[in-house]
Amino acid sequence: MIDAFFGGNKLLDAEKILKMAGVSAGMTISDFGCGTNGRFSLSASHLVGDRGVVYAVDIRKFALEKVISFCREDGICNIKPIWADLERYGSADVPQSSVDFVLVINILFQSRKHIEILKEALRLLKKGGRIIVIDWKPSRVALGPSPNLRVNKSDVQAIMHNLGLEQIKEFDAGKFHFGMIFEK
Repeated sequence: MIDAFFGGNKLLDAEKILKMAGVSAGMTISDFGCGTNGRFSLSASHLVGDRGVVYAVDIRKFALEKVISFCREDGICNIKPIWADLERYGSADVPQSSVDFVLVINILFQSRKHIEILKEALRLLKKGGRIIVIDWKPSRVALGPSPNLRVNKSDVQAIMHNLGLEQIKEFDAGKFHFGMIFEK
């Protein structure tokens, strides 16, 4: 239940964020750390439609099984579950330079290997493709990860700049989250 709350529209409105970013019919999306509720993968699957593909990527096989279950229940055929350790370059079995959007949502705070994760996102991204990064704002509120685990937005910006990506947008993803969009 907690995972549904944290990933659900109470904190982050997946459909609104994806539409604002420009996700549309026929695109290919990779949702890094899709989680057990697959909120962003499911929303993306509706937006990209039958001609699009969504790669729901997670290291937890249980999370992927839950997303597969949701797909079966709803008759969704355009989500492909991918098991990967995103901290290892080349681990996501997704064709290189094939993705329009990589979603890096609420996963950086769970790792100290931000460069590795973002390099893997860049590997999948086609020229002109975009990476959406959303994570917890620095705060001392009881909701979310402890303050020492939260990601510094300027550190993410520096990594992306060093990887050759351009920040094209910064947005307020919700009361507790910051959002940024980078383009290859």
